[in-house]
Amino acid sequence: MKLLNKITAFLLIFFGALFAKDADHGEELYNFSNCTSCHDPSHFTNEKRKAKNYKQLIQSVDACRYSTNVDWFDEDRDDVVHYLNKEYYKFNP
Repeated sequence: MKLLNKITAFLLIFFGALFAKDADHGEELYNFSNCTSCHDPSHFTNEKRKAKNYKQLIQSVDACRYSTNVDWFDEDRDDVVHYLNKEYYKFNP
């Protein structure tokens, strides 16, 4: 029974880390994909332009992702959202 508990704990930690959002990866994608050509830091602090909640932030990143044909998986999008939230918004997801 102890072995089963250890295996279960290991799998939870392993898969949790595997699917965890990665702000560092999100920052790399954001910079590499040239997002800064349209979005300087003032974009995220301007009351008229910034996302009002976490869901809207996801929708905004998706809108940019599709309009620019950036080749990101949903997990990549989540990492970029996590980076922007950590850096600028501080929403509770």
